Amino acid sequence: MSIRNRILVFAVLVTIIPSLSMGLLLQNMLQTTLEEKVKQKFADSAQIMEQEISLWLKKRVYDLTVFSNTSIVSENVTAYVKTPEEKADDSKKRLQNIKILETYLSTLQHQFKYYVRIFILSRTGSVIAASESGGRDRPFPFPDDYIEQISNKQWFKGNAYIDSRDKSPLILIGVPLFLDQLYEYETLLAIEVRLTGLLPLLDPAKFGDSGGWTYESLVDIKTGQQFLYGRGAKKILNAIHLAPSGDRQKLHEYTNGMGERLTGLVVPFRELGWGLFIAENYEKAFSGLIHARHRNIIIISCFSVLMGIVAYLLTRQIMVPLSALTRGAERVAEGDLDVRLPVGRNDELGFATTVFNEMVAKLKLSQTELEQLATTDPLTGLNNRKQVMTILQDHYEYYRRYKRVFSVLMLDVDHFKVVNDTYGHQAGDTVLKQVAELFNKNLRIVDSAGRYGGEEFIVILAESGMDESIQVAERIRKAVASHIFIHEDQEIQVHISVGIGRVQEQDGHEQKVVTRADLALYRAKNEGRNRVFYQAADDDH
Repeated sequence: MSIRNRILVFAVLVTIIPSLSMGLLLQNMLQTTLEEKVKQKFADSAQIMEQEISLWLKKRVYDLTVFSNTSIVSENVTAYVKTPEEKADDSKKRLQNIKILETYLSTLQHQFKYYVRIFILSRTGSVIAASESGGRDRPFPFPDDYIEQISNKQWFKGNAYIDSRDKSPLILIGVPLFLDQLYEYETLLAIEVRLTGLLPLLDPAKFGDSGGWTYESLVDIKTGQQFLYGRGAKKILNAIHLAPSGDRQKLHEYTNGMGERLTGLVVPFRELGWGLFIAENYEKAFSGLIHARHRNIIIISCFSVLMGIVAYLLTRQIMVPLSALTRGAERVAEGDLDVRLPVGRNDELGFATTVFNEMVAKLKLSQTELEQLATTDPLTGLNNRKQVMTILQDHYEYYRRYKRVFSVLMLDVDHFKVVNDTYGHQAGDTVLKQVAELFNKNLRIVDSAGRYGGEEFIVILAESGMDESIQVAERIRKAVASHIFIHEDQEIQVHISVGIGRVQEQDGHEQKVVTRADLALYRAKNEGRNRVFYQAADDDH
């Protein structure tokens, strides 16, 4: 990108960034306000819904209490419980009690539209008597915590479940049948109720929506499963997955199966184990925010175009000296360090040209130092990875021409991470420096050592066979193992693992030797570390 274009971009950014920042700030404030307003509306609606559902449940409990106090129920349940099963006559009496109870329960069940079945249950949830034929056969979930529920509120309810016949949601509500003044119970009276009786409570009109933009459903808080949908909501909300946990005090965005964007909130009911999922069309809920965003985009675009035109006119006055400076920089980039530009201005551009000339002069003086830095690892003073791989390639070419065998050692400091974690990274750097010094003391002039990466090193042994390379590797390993590393009065003991690979006739390139040495290093570490492993060939195990 040319300097002129950069100035143009800068001018545009000077306009866009403040405008965009202010626009984003205002938009964020507006969005926060709207979100709080929508969330409060949803929370108020959920509070009303919770009160009405609680009242609905209390009416069901009241019905059960009335049923349980009837003489038919109390007398026959008492007779059933107190009659033993040992004698045939007693069994007949119990069957008579059950028949009377089932007849009475069936009569009650047909009087209530949403009551599917009425049960007399044992303390374990097994059916003693049911209100209709086949009522014993269809399973229903019995709550595990019913005893705790009865202790707390004198009644219990189960989780919502689906009727296998018509796919409508059901719930089991029950009360204990107290048979004496000590409030002890052996049986329960329960009803299976269709939750479709709650549908009038989920009418969108109750949420202040007359346009059909709000959707709601009842949710099991533990599972996140929606089990009852308001009018027109199932098609919209059915494909949305609600997590059983998460931040339920924050609005979330959802996309349903039809690609419609929604904003919604799951408001948990405190005592029911349910929650209300309320969602609203995003464009409808945040229409003011969307309009403000479009308006900000138009304003920022107009300012950007205006500032771009002004910046273009200004850049035309300074492009000539900048072009000369650019051409000089291109010559330096091509390697010509004899460039010297004339300084004909006494302003910022003239100062930049002077600084450029001084920079080129310093670059020319430090070229040798830069070349040295390009081949040396700054921490250890050894060859860096690029340089040592260049040396390796030279050894390989020499081997291909004169058959002078060489070996490669891959060395790795064992448990180096423990050193860093225990003594600090500066101590780790000290260890690496001193390891490099030990390499230099134990290698010949014709050998080359380099830092391969991290705590891993590579050594190239010129004209060395198996025995020579193993001896050198062991000498280095022992030197490191016996050396006491000192950092800030702390004594550190480390070991190294060494893998040896030797060039082979079948090698197609120098990397084969490194791979062989790396495999040997892996085996040395795998066999306990602080050892040397020689890899004679690729298939050697």
